[in-house]
Amino acid sequence: MAKNNSQKLLLHTNKKQFEVNDKSKNYYFLISYCLLLIIIGVFSEPLSSLYSGMFRILTSPSNLLTDYIELGTFGSAFVNSGLLTLISVLLAKKEKIPINGPMIAALFTVSGCSFFGKNLYNSIPIIIGGLLYARIVKKPFSQFIVVSLFGSALSPIISYLTFGISLPLLFSIPLGCFVGIFIGLILPALASHVLTFHQGFSLYNVGFTSGLIAMLFTGILRMFGWKIEGKNVVSTAYHSKLLVFLLFLFAVMFIVGFVVNHFSIKGLKEISKTSGKLITDFISISGVGATIMNMALMGLLLLGYTQVSQATLNGPIVGAILSAVGFSAFGNHILNSFPLLLSVFLTAYLSSVFEVNQTTVVLAGIFGTGLAPIAGYYGLTFGLVAGFLHMSLVTNVSYLHGGLNLYNNGFSTGFVAAVMVPLLDNILQIRKVKQHARKRQS
Repeated sequence: MAKNNSQKLLLHTNKKQFEVNDKSKNYYFLISYCLLLIIIGVFSEPLSSLYSGMFRILTSPSNLLTDYIELGTFGSAFVNSGLLTLISVLLAKKEKIPINGPMIAALFTVSGCSFFGKNLYNSIPIIIGGLLYARIVKKPFSQFIVVSLFGSALSPIISYLTFGISLPLLFSIPLGCFVGIFIGLILPALASHVLTFHQGFSLYNVGFTSGLIAMLFTGILRMFGWKIEGKNVVSTAYHSKLLVFLLFLFAVMFIVGFVVNHFSIKGLKEISKTSGKLITDFISISGVGATIMNMALMGLLLLGYTQVSQATLNGPIVGAILSAVGFSAFGNHILNSFPLLLSVFLTAYLSSVFEVNQTTVVLAGIFGTGLAPIAGYYGLTFGLVAGFLHMSLVTNVSYLHGGLNLYNNGFSTGFVAAVMVPLLDNILQIRKVKQHARKRQS
């Protein structure tokens, strides 16, 4: 995992260039995944229980950490995730967007966070805002759909304004929707500029952007006397079911990837050689089959991390795993992610404040892999340092946004990368100068 000086921009946006790919098959894979979630949800409990669970999910303030499995029901959380992801997939299909790494990362993040914060009510206004932004700048929505899907990280703002501040629904629903549309309007412009802040070394670029927006909204609301605090509503009764679901999902994904890749693991080596720095699209590097296998392997690694930590699987942890698996098409692989997991685990284990099996600590480890490009680009040692700094910061930045940003870890990783990367570049530059001076003397 040495520094890769030939790191390239590997995000494909030219649709015609990738017409050789069978896009319909890629969409069938994603649609099948959505239907699997819906089927699990529908057949896990009576419809009356499902409806009541969905109602509680849709009418909840939904700020972190609100586990929809605990708040609603096991089945309603799966149906919520499946339906919201299916709508996102069909929207991308309607826009005729080729399935690439960023799109898979966005869709799996929507799916994952729909277990603990996103729902049909609070996510759609942000997407509408993205559509309006595309109309205003007179560009196709396909250029902004990924940012809009990631931007639903701020969906708790909509739910909180609607159901959390004791206003009559006649006023709170229009207020929440208006603010959501406004957020969708400003996100694309902000996200493109924030990328330079961490120079692509945090995979969760929109997460950091969302954190800044949520911080401003939270500050304004607190200024007018509204008390905004994070929650800690998590389930403990479904560990075995969730474990079986994830094992089944990742096994099927690996088999599908192996078959699509012509019964070969070719391409995984090429993926493991990349640093993962934004923007790195594994589909353009190694193809769909190898990318799906890499996603499955990352899923198994993250699931193994939860078991070593002796954590109880719940909605937020499952959501974090699915989100990171999505980014395994867009930067994460085992070699650049493992140092972050190890560092967070050791930091929590040696700390007198944290327990390694705490949900917040496990989330910090899983989402901490958003700093994997640092390990992939600068090496193992600095990857361990990044994990340590992330663990020390992530539990403190949540107060700034009061849980109104679902990507709390993405907010933290942006700060860590912004601090570390300039220093590391400076150190490496000094080393190069000294090495050059020694060569001249010799």
